Amino acid sequence: MSRKRYPLRVTRDAYGIRAQELRTLARTAWWARRWIAALEEMRLGPRFGRGRQYAVSGQVTDLILDGPHVEATVVGSRETPYKLTLDFTSAQGDALARISSAIGDEPMRLARLLTDDMPTEIDELFRRENLPLFPQAAPRAVSPDGRPAYDVKMHCSCPDWARPCKHLVAVMLLLGEEVARRPSALLSLRGIDIDELLEQRGLVADREAPDCQIEVPDGRLPDRAGIVRPTAGGQLVKRLGPIPFWRGRARCVEALTKLYGRAYPVAAEAAEGRSIDLRC
Repeated sequence: MSRKRYPLRVTRDAYGIRAQELRTLARTAWWARRWIAALEEMRLGPRFGRGRQYAVSGQVTDLILDGPHVEATVVGSRETPYKLTLDFTSAQGDALARISSAIGDEPMRLARLLTDDMPTEIDELFRRENLPLFPQAAPRAVSPDGRPAYDVKMHCSCPDWARPCKHLVAVMLLLGEEVARRPSALLSLRGIDIDELLEQRGLVADREAPDCQIEVPDGRLPDRAGIVRPTAGGQLVKRLGPIPFWRGRARCVEALTKLYGRAYPVAAEAAEGRSIDLRC
């Protein structure tokens, strides 16, 4: 496999969405590996490396997910940013009803999806309906006029005739990170909304939670000895993982860990009842 590096001939000051976990994406959950494998089957060649550089450098300045429809803006070599759209083949009619029922009627499947885990049998549910769960490289069908019909309809305003172009590859890689972090996004791209399944089964709690009130006996604060000191090292930040569609120059976890390290001593002094200065 070629290890040639292609120089990025665009500005690095786009301040767009930056990919964070592309190096480990193929070694994480099975659905993330399948997403990367689907892109590799498209035989992208140099476009994959260039698209990866676009994703890492923050050239994708806008990314909107609206069910099976995705819109994005990518800064390229020209002055005007490129406009992109992706439309995924979604479940319709009886197929949508059968897949939704198979997922919603099994509490364990819903529970795993809500905890960001994807059961392997969901892929089989789509296969039974002759629908792809992951992007397909080969055409799904041929139109009457002889044109191939692909699983994902892609459009980019760039002059490159290849589909997907490097700009679309960058967006697909960012979508892969989102799918790896939240597999329910993969179902959303196929027209299945987990929130709607929960609402249909009356499993959605009231979003208007009552105001939180703390009652202090005799108007006194509790003894400072009972206050739990914060833990240093940013272990909680690392457990949270990367924030989706991160726009910072540094990696998300590294940036938050540094901020946590600066806030820790101030929080420790506040827990001990000392006077703190928040102007620094």
